[in-house]
Formats: sequence, C-alpha cells, structure tokens
Amino acid sequence: MLSFLVKFFLTGFYSGKIKFMPGTCGTLVAVLLYYFFFNNALITNIIIIIFLFFLSLMILNYSYSKSIFKEIDDKSIVIDEIIGYLSFMIFFNPTINNIIIGFILFRIFDITKPFPINLIDRKLKNSLGVIFDDIIAGFFSGLILYLVNNAFK
Repeated sequence: MLSFLVKFFLTGFYSGKIKFMPGTCGTLVAVLLYYFFFNNALITNIIIIIFLFFLSLMILNYSYSKSIFKEIDDKSIVIDEIIGYLSFMIFFNPTINNIIIGFILFRIFDITKPFPINLIDRKLKNSLGVIFDDIIAGFFSGLILYLVNNAFK
C-alpha cells in the first residue's frame, strides 16, 4: 500500500505513467493544481511549495531506499515538473495567457536544459538534483514571463 502511495504521489497521480511525454503530462497536472488550488495569499502559496518540496525530497529518498523506481530520475517521476511549474507560477495571476505562456516556457527550459540547468541535471544524481533542475527551469521561465508581462506596460 505504501509503495502505491509513493508511486501515486511521485508520478503526479499517475500522469507520469502515460507513455507519451510524461513530463508534459505532469506539467498539465501542475497547471490544474495551480488553477484550482493556488489562489491563496502569496505567503501561503510559498509555504505550500516549500512543504511540497521537502515532502517530495523525503518521499523520493524513501523510494530510492526501497528501489520503487528503476532509475534515480525515472521518466515516470513528475513531481519535479509539478514543483518546478508551481514554484514560479505562484507569483503570477492565473490568467489564461500566464498559464499558457508559463507552461510553454517551462516545458522549453525543462526539455532543452540550457546552462546551468544541464549542469545540475548531470552533476546532482539524487533527489535534490531531480527537483532542483526543474526549480531552476521554473526560475528562468518566471523571469521571461515577468518580462513578457511587463513589456507591454
């Protein structure tokens, strides 16, 4: 039962088990979570993300100690995409433009992994590395989304 719950959580409600583009499917779960559950005060959202980050680290470490996944950064693990997307989107209003542009930017940075994201992805082969490269991808996505939002003011 515990193994099921670990897989359910780390695979983003099993969205990461979808064979076609599991990271994108996980990010779509993040979009839904953002839209429906992250309409709180900013400080509340930040606390939720920090809690989710540490909870995910603990569960990832547990999953590695019990060999629940075949690889450290198994493709079905998408909690990192969820945290990465939410980590920057909580700073933006949930408009359709922000959601779509944020989604596209995040997927571009997560897939292409430009420097320093690629360095983190290569060097940190543990639970922190699995999540941290997506948080950095979220940081760059948020920076560009901020510039896009303020370019037309």
